[in-house]
Amino acid sequence: MVNLITTNNLLGCIKNVRDAGDTNRPISGYSEASILVIFINNYDKDESYILLTQRKNNLRQHAGQIAFPGGKKENEDKTLLETAVRETEEEISLSKENYNIIGNFPKFYTGTGYVVTPYIAMMKELSNWKNSIKPNVDEVRKIFTPKSQQLLLPDYHIREKPPIKSSMSMTWRINYENENIWGLTARVLVTLSAGLGLREYPPCDDI
Repeated sequence: MVNLITTNNLLGCIKNVRDAGDTNRPISGYSEASILVIFINNYDKDESYILLTQRKNNLRQHAGQIAFPGGKKENEDKTLLETAVRETEEEISLSKENYNIIGNFPKFYTGTGYVVTPYIAMMKELSNWKNSIKPNVDEVRKIFTPKSQQLLLPDYHIREKPPIKSSMSMTWRINYENENIWGLTARVLVTLSAGLGLREYPPCDDI
């Protein structure tokens, strides 16, 4: 199942993950944000891919980190889904016409003061996304699409102490080639893996 992940697989995953996020903590003191986790299927090769970005090294927050498209909710955003869609288009020029929203995970709290809602999406089969996406030169260093199995199989998941000052005692890292995938991005991927039945759930107080 990890090679080709279907919409039905993701619907089941979202249902399974409902209790995995931390939904009981008050959000006061946290800034609300959302991200878009986009799956891309190649049915000829029977493989799925996950879209990731690397942030520019000169940004004030999360500089150089591997991340899903997304960001902080702005006043003009009516919903957190609008935030994720807007930020995705701003960061990688990918409009909502190219993908279908499947659902969302519960909120994830970070050690840097954000409460983040991940939205799960599937790229439309007839989307011309490869000719649409391009990195925002002010925010994004690069866009890449690893195979899902390279991110979701438990053999690649490592639980460790955060490499920077954080209110969380432990974090997650994923071994993918030479990329440093850690923190919230890694925890969402580990949770995806658990929701798909590939591993146990990560503790809710991990970043």
